Amino acid sequence: MSNPIPRRLLVHSGTLAPYAGTVNSIKTYGTAVALSFVRFEPVKQNAMTSLGEMKSDRFIMFFDCKNSLPAGTVPAIGDKITFGALVLFARKVTPCYGSAAAVHHFEVSCV
Repeated sequence: MSNPIPRRLLVHSGTLAPYAGTVNSIKTYGTAVALSFVRFEPVKQNAMTSLGEMKSDRFIMFFDCKNSLPAGTVPAIGDKITFGALVLFARKVTPCYGSAAAVHHFEVSCV
């Protein structure tokens, strides 16, 4: 089995509010939970559009299945993630497997 991501690397915290659906064209979210021992890494991208170059900066949040809290949390697409003063939304959730059949950590692409 793969070793968990060390806590010394999981230096960030934030909140996660699960996407509950849309009511009258307004997105609604469930009760936010505090996230501890996660890591946010900035990812810088530039995309060419018909209007020229567009910046598409985003973050990847690493949520370790052993060391991140609350344990058992599984992020989903559309969830609202708050990191400091930034309000981000989960665009893609990738489960990453270790040497066993169990999920080692999640990588959440946030916009």
